[in-house]
Amino acid sequence: MNDVRIHFDKHNLFEVALIGALLYALWTIGDFLLVLGVALIISTFIEDFVIYVGRYKIPRVGAVILFYVIAIILFSAVLIFVLPVIAREIISLAQVYPEMQNIIGSNTLLTQFNADVDITNIINQFKDAGFRTWLSNGALNIFGGILNLIIIFVVSFYLSVNHNGIDHMLRIFTPLKYEETVISIWHRVQRKVGSWFRGQLVIALILTVLTYAGLALAGIPYAFLLALLAGVFGLVPYGIFLALIPAIVLAFAEGGIWMSLGVIIFYFVLQQVLDLGLQPLIVKKLTGVPSLVVIIAVIIGAKLFGLYGLLLAMPIALFMMEIIAESEKRKSAKRPPLIEHEEITVVINKR
Repeated sequence: MNDVRIHFDKHNLFEVALIGALLYALWTIGDFLLVLGVALIISTFIEDFVIYVGRYKIPRVGAVILFYVIAIILFSAVLIFVLPVIAREIISLAQVYPEMQNIIGSNTLLTQFNADVDITNIINQFKDAGFRTWLSNGALNIFGGILNLIIIFVVSFYLSVNHNGIDHMLRIFTPLKYEETVISIWHRVQRKVGSWFRGQLVIALILTVLTYAGLALAGIPYAFLLALLAGVFGLVPYGIFLALIPAIVLAFAEGGIWMSLGVIIFYFVLQQVLDLGLQPLIVKKLTGVPSLVVIIAVIIGAKLFGLYGLLLAMPIALFMMEIIAESEKRKSAKRPPLIEHEEITVVINKR
């Protein structure tokens, strides 16, 4: 038998070890990279604002500070005016939940899906810790602690204040051979991410207003809370049907089967407005991203990285699509041109 010898070159072993160490380092600081990604998205949104107000001769630093001032005012307004309304509706819903269970009965959607909602814990959280404490703790848990919030604020502020700060950062980490290509791809992604972000905000606002108006006119209880759910879930393709589930339950408890059917029809119409009107006009026209890509990106991002993955799913998908488009563009440029055959016309003279 012949002996099989496997030869390992020291240089190859060093490359494998270096790649392995790099992957391990990236895995170790993965949470930090996700935080930087969120800061990058925020800085992209700020960049659009800076360009807009720059038309009025406002300096870049002043424009960035103005953005943060407006953001703080809006956030404070939400804390003061919107969240207390949400809190009251949640507490009211929690208190009437046992009565709703009796009205709905034992052979309804909740029982069939084996829903286990512990409303008592929600009430205790509101009573013992207080709504503001509960909200602040929840916010800290979502963003991974106050340190992550500081990092997001500082990095997004730095990238926004420094003109072409992201370009400089990309030049540092990109090989010279691919530098211009990467920066060109980033500029296209940056424009699309900004358009996508603005489009999502507009869609969420329109869906929230339309849902609240329809449910309030129909006399559905907790219309404001249900409208907020529709606005949030409506950002995901066909996610509005997830917001339909609690609306059906509340409508059935309030007005029986006919009111539930009315709610189903209303949400179906909303979905058609979203698919045929809002999405094509606002999002797909600006980004060119098919709905299937959005669904896959959101599911994978949320599954792998939670909230951060949900926020970064679309920007990463846009970046990958631009890389694919750039690759196809280069392949097309290298393909030999098609040879056009000359047409030969034969004229036969009849005598």
